[in-house]
Amino acid sequence: MLVPSLFRRTAPRFSIVIAAFNPSRRIFPTIRSALDQTYRPFEIIVVGDGCTDDTAAVLSANFGRRVTWKNLEHNAGNQWRANNEGIRLARGTHIAYLGHDDIWSKHHLAALATVIRASDPDFAVSGAIFHAPAGCRYYQITGLFDDATAAATDFFPPSSFAHRLDVTGQINGWRNPMEIRPPVDCEFLLRAAAAGCSFASTKTITVHKFAAGHRYLSYRFPSSAEQERMLARLRSPDGDAEVLSEVLREVTKGAETPAIRYYDFNQLAPGEVHRGNRETKGLHRTPPVVVETTRAFSLETFPGALDWRPLERHPVHGTIRWSGPNPNPLYFVNASVSPAAFRLRIDIAEFADPIVSETLELEVNDRTVAFTLQRTGGGAVLLTNPITTDTTNGVKICFRMPRTFPVGNEPNSRRCGIALRQIEILPE
Repeated sequence: MLVPSLFRRTAPRFSIVIAAFNPSRRIFPTIRSALDQTYRPFEIIVVGDGCTDDTAAVLSANFGRRVTWKNLEHNAGNQWRANNEGIRLARGTHIAYLGHDDIWSKHHLAALATVIRASDPDFAVSGAIFHAPAGCRYYQITGLFDDATAAATDFFPPSSFAHRLDVTGQINGWRNPMEIRPPVDCEFLLRAAAAGCSFASTKTITVHKFAAGHRYLSYRFPSSAEQERMLARLRSPDGDAEVLSEVLREVTKGAETPAIRYYDFNQLAPGEVHRGNRETKGLHRTPPVVVETTRAFSLETFPGALDWRPLERHPVHGTIRWSGPNPNPLYFVNASVSPAAFRLRIDIAEFADPIVSETLELEVNDRTVAFTLQRTGGGAVLLTNPITTDTTNGVKICFRMPRTFPVGNEPNSRRCGIALRQIEILPE
């Protein structure tokens, strides 16, 4: 611990800081999970990162004085500036962060307060589960540790920890992602650990994280359906235990549970992680290509979150890209079609399992479309029926499969669905 706390072993007062960008009503489940806390007192500060939507109005109408709202004049494209502003406005003894798309158990602040009363660490950390999109069978669990040195090796998402207000005066606040190599939350924690800050775990899971970085184009096509379902489950009797039991069952049946460990960020350029994250989330936008005649779109190297594996070379089909582990991957073609009616010709090099080709469904811009399947070796060509939809914001394709399947003979083979080769747009 850097400096003895003025609030040692006393009841903490939490300032909950929520950094947000144009969430509108989608932030409601997150705020309600904060208001459900059994531990009091606390304040909720929502800081908009240059929001341009109706978030201010809907917060005022639905939560009134229970939520303090501040909107930054300019968008920083990251939580760093909003977090610093929330800290500046805070009146509590401790800062507790909450991502605008994460959900707390109602016992979260109580668990943190128990640790703070017992040992007064600089950082109190609770257990968190990263929930991947439905069907991925992919979880990451962090924040449960006995050895405080875990802070130097293991990542804890901001929604899982609280620190004393005076900590940021000692290590400085959150840093601009364009000036650093690690992600801003990793850099903040690594800097705290290097400065000798103390960490203590609640040793219980109270955080359910729906990482935007695990959801391809999550900011371009936002939804709060997962958060609403989780909040409803946690509000039911024995909700916490039921959710944890379900995750445990999935893990025992073979769901992936990779650790969240720091790697060597020195191999990256300053700002590289930030730019990649913005692309994954759909925040990096370019004007769409206007398509008036048949046009083929080759595979791109965009960060695909849990929807798409990296590009690879197939011995027969050339460049391909496997989907997975998400059984409902999105693929976005940045094209505006003129005239509005068009068909898609989708070239699939391989299926991870025959059942995928038999049960595959397609959605284009959130509408189910019919198609014919012509087999070609181990793969197929899909030709859709004519599609009429607004493509002003591009063509969003969702491949729906029952589940993903192992590809390869290794014990921990990657789980995939389809190996995509090319997409063509054929205006009618």
